[in-house]
Parts: sequence; structure tokens; C-alpha cells
Amino acid sequence: MRLADLIVDSWAAVPVDAADLSEALHGIFKRIHEQGLIDDADAQRYARDLALGTQGEVVRVNDDVVVVAGTVETLEAPGVGVGVAREPFTVTAEGRPVRGEARAVVLLLTSGKLTGARQQIVPAIVKALRDRGRTERLLAARSISDVREMKELMGTEFRARLLVQDALVPVGYRVYPDTPLAEVVDLMTRRGVRAVPVVGEQYEVLGILTSGDALGHLLSARRKDEDEETEQRAAALAREVMTRTVLCVSEDQALVEAANMLVNRDVEQLPVVREGELIGFVTRDTVLKALFGVPELARHEDSDRESDS
Repeated sequence: MRLADLIVDSWAAVPVDAADLSEALHGIFKRIHEQGLIDDADAQRYARDLALGTQGEVVRVNDDVVVVAGTVETLEAPGVGVGVAREPFTVTAEGRPVRGEARAVVLLLTSGKLTGARQQIVPAIVKALRDRGRTERLLAARSISDVREMKELMGTEFRARLLVQDALVPVGYRVYPDTPLAEVVDLMTRRGVRAVPVVGEQYEVLGILTSGDALGHLLSARRKDEDEETEQRAAALAREVMTRTVLCVSEDQALVEAANMLVNRDVEQLPVVREGELIGFVTRDTVLKALFGVPELARHEDSDRESDS
């Protein structure tokens, strides 16, 4: 993927009149608003929050350029907007004193599900713009066409490597080792849950109890003349039925690796842990959507797999 693939011409504010970074960003967000992607109130809020550092991140490239990365949930694909001012504007962060001035801002926006991609793209943009010649050409731009003509900058390539956190489903239900199997089955049937984690006092993963585990345990006493045994089996505790050997992944693992685990082990989902604590799951559905739901990223993941084979 190249920077040219992410630049959105209609997001360009070249030139932009701005006294500070918030105004420069608002110049870009106004154009996003004009496309109907956000309303005017959100445009102002995004610009303010990003400039102050209360959302996203502000990365200084050099004395003249900053890169800002943020999240807009309504976006279906990542995009980059550019703002170039005739005069320097001030740059602040989190309400602290002025961090300096700049004349250009590159704004990367992704949806909330593409934070891993953002972590790959921002450093690539920063590195590309640290070349003084490219900075001077960017500052001299008077239209998006001038920016597009910067072929070395537009040709900047990066690996938009998705991480597990990009397909994370926050944990919704959990049970404890002493939870009766009957309660777990009730939860599964009422909520349509196919598996629940069994956790300890610190929310560490002790095992997984799937609908298959529960069904297999109960079916072993299904004959009518075994009513007593069936009742005993229904009274079992989660720890007696759960699968104890559980493969977990971390949120900063490559999503392609997690996808291969799902396929090779023929499982529907994998627990995601942070410092031993369960924070959610990645499922076949969420991985499929994250890897192949956004055309630009899907194409790149395809090339990743070909290069690894």
C-alpha cells in the first residue's frame, strides 16, 4: 500500500488559514463534513480533541510538519487529509504550553477497528516527511495537485499490518469454576453464546466451556432410565466440564497469525489476554471482516501471505 492510495483529495485544505493546530485540523474536518461523513459539531469536536491530545496522537516530524492520527467510527476505510498554511500556526498538546509552530499537518483517520493499521502507517509517514526537500515541497504546495505531484512522497510504502486488537470482541460473559453447569447452559441458550471463559479471581483464563462441552457432558446420560444420572450431570460445576488447555493470543499479535491458529486448530474463537487477564475474543467472523472487509487492507494482507509462503 502506498501513501497515494490513502490521500483523499476532497479532504485537502491547501491552503488553510489557521492560528493553531485546532483550526488547521478543522479546515480538514470541514471538508469531511461536506462529504456527509460527519456533522458540523463532530468536525469541531474532533479538531479540538486531536489538537489537545485528548484523542489520538500528535507526532512532530520537524519544525514545520506534524502528523496527527485519530479515530472516526463512521469511516469504512482509512484516509489521509492534508492541510498547508501560509503562515505558521501554534501546536499544543493536552493544554500544556505551546510545543512550537508548524505550517503543515497530515491527518490520518481510521475507524476504531483499525488501530493496528494506524500503528504501522504513522511511522512511515513521519519517516517520509523527515526529508527536508519533501518538507519544502509540501510547504510550497498550493493545491492537492501539487501534493500529488510529489511522487517520492506519494510512493511511500508501508505495511498496514493488522493486529489482534483490530478484530477484538470485548468479553461479554464469564463464569467462575464453581458456577453450576445448569447456569452456564441457561446463559448459552438465552444469550446465544457458544462459549464462555472460565476465569479465576484475577480474571485469568482457567479454561473455556463451549456448547459442545456442555452438550457432550449431558448427552452421556440421555436415556430415560438414567434420570438420576442426568440430574447429577446437570449439577456439575464449570470446572468439571470446561476445556482446560486453552490457546490464548495477545492483543498486539499479528491478526494473520491468529487467523491461521483459528483455521489450523479448527476453533471458532480465541481468548485475548493482556498481562494474563482476559479482555475479549477474536472469532472467525471478526477476523474475516477485519482482514477482508476493507479492500485496501485486504489486498495488502494477501501480499503478506504470498511473501511469507
